[in-house]
Amino acid sequence: MVLFEKVLFATLAIVLLIGVANGQTGRLSGTVLSEQGQAIIGASVGIGETAPSQITDQAGKFSFSGLRLGQYTLSVTHVGYATYHETVRLGQQPTDVVIRLVPQSTLLADVTVTGKTETQQVREQAIRAVVVDTRAVAEQPATLAELMNRSPGIRMRQSGGLGNMVDVSINGFQGNSVQYFRDGIPLEYLGGGYGINNVPINLLERVEVYKGVVPVTLGGDALGGAVNLVTQQHHGTMLDVSYEVASFNTHIANVSTYHSNETDRWFVGMDGFYNYSDNDYKADVEVVNENSNLVPVTVPLFHNGYKHYFIEAYGGIRNRVWVDELRFSIARYAIDRQSQHPALMTNPYGALTVHNQGWVPSMRYRKAVGKIALDQFVSYSAINRSRVDTVRGTYDWYGAFTPRTGIGESPRPSLSNIDFDNIISRTNLVYKINESNKLDANVVFNYNSRVGADPYGLRFAGTDTDILSKTAIYAKTIAGVSWESKWLNERLVNQLTAKFFHFKTRGIDGFLANGTDVDDYTTSTHSNWGVGNALKYALSDRHLLRASFELTNRLPRENELFGDNDTRAPNFALEPERSLNVNVGYRYQSPAWSAEIGGFYRKTKGMILLVPIQPPFAQYQNLDSVQGYGLDIDLHYRFGQFFQLTANATWQDNRMVDIGDGLHQWIEGTRLRNTPYFFANAGILGDFENILSSKDRFKPYVHWNFIREFYLNHIPRDAEPDGFLGLFGKAKVPVTNVVPNQHLLSAGFTYFLAGQQVSIGAEVKNIADSKLYDYYKIQRPGRSFHVKINYHLTKKR
Repeated sequence: MVLFEKVLFATLAIVLLIGVANGQTGRLSGTVLSEQGQAIIGASVGIGETAPSQITDQAGKFSFSGLRLGQYTLSVTHVGYATYHETVRLGQQPTDVVIRLVPQSTLLADVTVTGKTETQQVREQAIRAVVVDTRAVAEQPATLAELMNRSPGIRMRQSGGLGNMVDVSINGFQGNSVQYFRDGIPLEYLGGGYGINNVPINLLERVEVYKGVVPVTLGGDALGGAVNLVTQQHHGTMLDVSYEVASFNTHIANVSTYHSNETDRWFVGMDGFYNYSDNDYKADVEVVNENSNLVPVTVPLFHNGYKHYFIEAYGGIRNRVWVDELRFSIARYAIDRQSQHPALMTNPYGALTVHNQGWVPSMRYRKAVGKIALDQFVSYSAINRSRVDTVRGTYDWYGAFTPRTGIGESPRPSLSNIDFDNIISRTNLVYKINESNKLDANVVFNYNSRVGADPYGLRFAGTDTDILSKTAIYAKTIAGVSWESKWLNERLVNQLTAKFFHFKTRGIDGFLANGTDVDDYTTSTHSNWGVGNALKYALSDRHLLRASFELTNRLPRENELFGDNDTRAPNFALEPERSLNVNVGYRYQSPAWSAEIGGFYRKTKGMILLVPIQPPFAQYQNLDSVQGYGLDIDLHYRFGQFFQLTANATWQDNRMVDIGDGLHQWIEGTRLRNTPYFFANAGILGDFENILSSKDRFKPYVHWNFIREFYLNHIPRDAEPDGFLGLFGKAKVPVTNVVPNQHLLSAGFTYFLAGQQVSIGAEVKNIADSKLYDYYKIQRPGRSFHVKINYHLTKKR
């Protein structure tokens, strides 16, 4: 805490010194709007060679500071709009302009480009997507998981501090039912080195969260949701560097650089980040006292550290006769994670570690010819994972070590070394029939093999043969085609989709005492079809309605089929989950405010759930069905010149149905456990200029998040709270089965220095130091302090 206060004091001192060091210079700022008065994000604003070009922010604003007095030619460009030019004379008083761009329809290779940003187009498409605009908050000391948690219908489960695995829940779908992509490519090709739990927001353009129907272009087998991380696209020369220091000895560094030649016919670049944290926040646990009774205590976690680096170098050529873009890249990452406890905080670990590292080369080819556009991606991943639990003794929650003769502190000692080879090919082909109709075909092939060794691992019955020594393979193919048609001058848009799912697995089920022949491989194959449709109708420029349905499948994953050579047993008999999803929605948008309300219905059969079978082992099995419905509302309001208010709320009612086992009939109609059913967010953002000098910009913000109490296990319906929709009162069950109401309040600011190339962000998370928990009542960090310094330089040609 003392170190943080010193860093914060020094940072503010630097800001004040720069603020008083004003020379005889001027400032030119402004706002770029559409004809309807909507802010245009991502417009390029230039004033000649005097200063680097700027990109307008979420409010459509730009600002040049430290300019010599005189005459400048202001130029504004954006895809879909006519180029704007204006001569501006800059005096000692700040000059502020309002620019309105005129839409311009341009036909390029038979593709019509309209006057809307990509983010606006994604928000208004027939398939609903919640868009997290990371560009607008890139300078904040915030994680991607925190930003997504502020969105309607989305909950992030993160079981601890920085780097711990994140599970996204979308309308009650979670786990492998929600899938992740990077620029449309299944994210699993990066082997865990790049994901929503670790990637800095500086590297992203935006995040698209699809609820319900998933576009064919993503090529996934998600049941009810998908997350697409869209990386930033660069031209010219760019350098972006940031460094964040925070409580719990947390350090986050990011660097991104890019360069292309003057004709933009070749390019090179590099993205990299480093994350480190002790994660030694305090948690409430139970220890044995001198009377051999369990008593509650609060202790700092002592074996919860996390270290991770990722670097990707790339280069390629573009704008040639035979290729629009050909890009080669190679990524390298390594993750070292300490494990403080098992799935629940029942007992401490003090030595168990998990490691993950890999090399990932890839290639992407894009070319459009006439009415046809091809996008081909292929990658090979060489991943190594290991789990080390060989200590001869145990630790208590205070970190004291007690020697013993046995090996390992977890139920399964381990010194595993497992290699995964993964090949992913994704082919996307678009054929434009005419101005109103197009076909989009997408095929994803994924091949994964696993082989390894563990001297303390499981053996085939009656032998000393390591189960990991026998190669297990998993291959799946997901193909889809969509037909998009536009009618009534593009006011009515319909997308009809069909998908094909196929997987094949081959391995040996050598779990425990199975009398398995070490050469008797088990092969399992399944194929399924899915269909869907999405419809959007624009009542006017401000109002739109949309609806969608999808009957789809979720294939078992390799880890669910193979197990993990630890406490999860294999199950080669798993079958796909199958779900019917229906979504409806209405959206209104004006220059001052926007509102969106959506509802959903789902019925999922044969859910794949982790079930205890024989302590300490569990196994993924096809079990019960879930039926549910819900709604969410999202509001954005800009009031006055300086403030923007955001708020959203989600209520969902997902319940167990079609329980076949008579012994468990009482579960019929109970809520889906470990899943919040009501949550809400509210925030206020400010945007001020000329605070300490005529060159600066100050953007404060406050965010509040609320989660209604939910339950660790199924509880009878008559034990649920009596209040309206379960929003009031308390459940009539023991408190040990309840994850209580949670409030998270955070506040911070971003301060931009001269020219806005350098900025400083500061934030206090969990101001009230409230008790926060994940879905399984694992305690999350308390109050923490964060400071982030950013430097960004762009030179466009």
